[in-house]
Amino acid sequence: MTTVIADKTHFRQSVKNITDYLEKEQVDQVLAAAHRCSARDYLMLRVLWRTGVRVNELLTITPGDIEPNNSVVNVTKAKGGKQRRVHLDVETIKMLSEYVSAQQLPDDRPIFALKQRQVRNIVKRYGSVIGKKVHPHTFRHSYAIHCVRNGWDIRRLQQVLGHSSLNVTAVYLQFNDSDIKELYDRTPF
Repeated sequence: MTTVIADKTHFRQSVKNITDYLEKEQVDQVLAAAHRCSARDYLMLRVLWRTGVRVNELLTITPGDIEPNNSVVNVTKAKGGKQRRVHLDVETIKMLSEYVSAQQLPDDRPIFALKQRQVRNIVKRYGSVIGKKVHPHTFRHSYAIHCVRNGWDIRRLQQVLGHSSLNVTAVYLQFNDSDIKELYDRTPF
């Protein structure tokens, strides 16, 4: 019994409060601003939002990593030297394919040939339209919270995000009061 209590205490201590995320409507506003200005920027932000990949992972994705028939992007240079597959909607896959064709990119060249600093500046610029300081990792947090709110199993989210520990992924189980009230109201007593 003591072990279980110790594990719960450890779990509670390992969960951080995440405030650096956007609601879906805010993401939509940021994407709309990018869409008006730059096809590349829009596509880059859309991939961050729709996959939850880290910025360094985004910058290593090549045309050869995309499986259009499976709607999958292979993240071959993930954190810790790991690899994983992330799903991406058909429309975004199509947009990526069209972008790659228009840029005439070979299969082994990164789709977004930018530095992390450049991506941070791009994200910051478009994030200013909603009056928030937005970072590339903000999209990762937003993706994860959006998935949890829409019923994703925490273990599957762990796999998609490439976390080695479930405790790291558990941080996304936090909900705001309106989410909890909505769940409470739907629960039959």
